Parts: sequence; C-alpha cells; structure tokens
Amino acid sequence: MKYIENVSRRGFLQGVLASGVFVLGAKLVPESLWGEPAPADVFQPDIFLSISRDGSVTIVAHRSEMGCGSRTALPLVVADELDADWSRVRIEQAIGDEKYGNQDTDGSHSVRSFFDQMRQIGATGRSMLLGAAATQWGVSATDCATEPHFVVHRSTGRKIAYGELAEAAAKLPVPKKEDVQLKSRSEWRYIGKDNSLFDLSDIVTGKATFGMDATMPGMVFASIEHPPVLGQKIKSFDDAAALRPRSGIQ
Repeated sequence: MKYIENVSRRGFLQGVLASGVFVLGAKLVPESLWGEPAPADVFQPDIFLSISRDGSVTIVAHRSEMGCGSRTALPLVVADELDADWSRVRIEQAIGDEKYGNQDTDGSHSVRSFFDQMRQIGATGRSMLLGAAATQWGVSATDCATEPHFVVHRSTGRKIAYGELAEAAAKLPVPKKEDVQLKSRSEWRYIGKDNSLFDLSDIVTGKATFGMDATMPGMVFASIEHPPVLGQKIKSFDDAAALRPRSGIQ
C-alpha cells in the first residue's frame, strides 16, 4: 500500500482527455445545487416541495445521481404536476435521512418506484395554490386553472403568481390523496419530453463535484498495488505508515 497525491478536477480531466478516455464518476452535490441561500420558504406542502414568496420553487432530490438523470427526472415529475416554470425551480440534493424513505440508488428504479409519489406531491401543491387563489377571488376552485407558475381564473382571465399565493396556500389544510386531481397524460409539459439534465453544464465543463472530489479532515489516499507478473506473490511490506493514527480518523 502507498499514499498517492490528491488530484484536482482539472488535473483529472486533463489526464483522462489526454489518454482518450473520459469516465464520469458518481457525483455528490454539484456546485449548481449550492447556489445562494434560498429565499425563506413560506409554503411547504411536503418535505420534497416548497415555494417562497418570490415564487422560487425548491424540489428535493432524494436519490443520488449515478449518471442516469434521476436527480433531474424526479423533480421534473413534481414540477409538471405543480405546473411550475422549470426555469424557476431549484433542486436541492437531500442528505441521507430516513424521512425521505428509500434512498438506495440502484437497479435503475428511481423513476419507477417514485413516479406516483412525485406526481402526488406536485398535484397537492397545485391543488392548494388553486384553493388559495379561489378564496382570494371569491370563486370556486373548479373555475380556476393553472399555467406555468400562475393560477388563472377561467372566465375573466385574471391570474396570480404562485409566489403571491404561497403564504395563503400555507394556511390551508393539506388535502387527502383521494381529493387531489392529477393531470391527464395529455396535459404533461415535462414528463416524457426531451429535457436536459439540470446540471449538465457543470458535468461537461468539469465544474461538477464528483466522488473523487470528496475530502474530509485527516483523509488519506491509498491504491491497490498488483505485481507486474501473473502469479507473483508479495515478499514483504511495511505497513507502519498506513497504520499510524491520524488526526480525525478513528
């Protein structure tokens, strides 16, 4: 065993591109998801969804991004049922927490397993926004509809932005699942349509944070060394340095 020097993202990209091989590792939390502190959320019908007064929509991605696009796909389902303007959606990568349910990212089943749940979450938020607008206008919620980031009164054409309704919607009771109307397939704006990955730009420009970029206090690096000839066996090794206690490592 021997220690190897930490490699920067830029150095890694230069090396792999020079060799003609480009391998993208499993990402942690990309910088595009850090952003500036989100505005104070006032409407949170579910732990996966919240809306602030300025209309910013935050959707939590509870599965890890392993290259199949699940971090984008699941929030897109929520945004579609919410009838949100995708350009005003912020994705927040969830930490590992049992409150989010199953977070294992394997078997290519993220969308299959959570499609219905994500639809329900978005539709619930939309239902409450419709209710808040209807109350404000003194009309029936059935007389109202939504378009990206707005509730519209069908007969008069009046409309009000989601951000303006957030505080009022937060005061309404969360409706039961059976009382929430999901969109029909013909009404889908994002589901089943071509959409770029939320953080694609960071991925292809080397700005994304990958597993190999992770650092922790006292972290060391190791490599497995193989003999140059098949069948050779190790004669001796010195593991004193590897076993020496280090600050921050148990």
